[in-house]
Amino acid sequence: MANENEVDEELEEESEDSDTTDWKAKYKEQGIRTRERTKALKDKIAELETKPAEKETKTDEALLQRLERVTLRTAGITHQDDIELAQRTAKKWGVDIEEVIGDEDFKVKLERQQTARTNADATADLKGSGGGGAKNTVEYWLAKGEAPTDKKLHSAYVQAKLKAGRAGDCKKFYND
Repeated sequence: MANENEVDEELEEESEDSDTTDWKAKYKEQGIRTRERTKALKDKIAELETKPAEKETKTDEALLQRLERVTLRTAGITHQDDIELAQRTAKKWGVDIEEVIGDEDFKVKLERQQTARTNADATADLKGSGGGGAKNTVEYWLAKGEAPTDKKLHSAYVQAKLKAGRAGDCKKFYND
């Protein structure tokens, strides 16, 4: 409305001036200015509308992630592997974390994963023929008489074999 009042005032002033003015050029110039002002105002409005929307989405995402973490903690899921399993399952099924946690299939998968992890942790430092941690020693591979497949362990195995060969502990032939 302010623009209409300005246009009316300008028209009254122009009619009082003289009849020799080029009305067509004045209205054209006035229209160009009005369009430029309108375009600038629309750009400002669009800019102001997008900035809060970006901030809101960032805060919304942060709140959703925080809510997921709280939900998982409440359900007793604190290990990083279990959290990743829950997030992957929720994404795969296209549902919220809350629905995934209550699902029987997910509970079975989670229990299986936790049991496997607990068993691996419990048997990691045991020595013997079935232990997982014992296979990571040079002594195990020397006693077995085979070379390990792990690169670091293999180089340590070779060094130990060379030392044993120098000390005379190594057999020269297979049937000695």
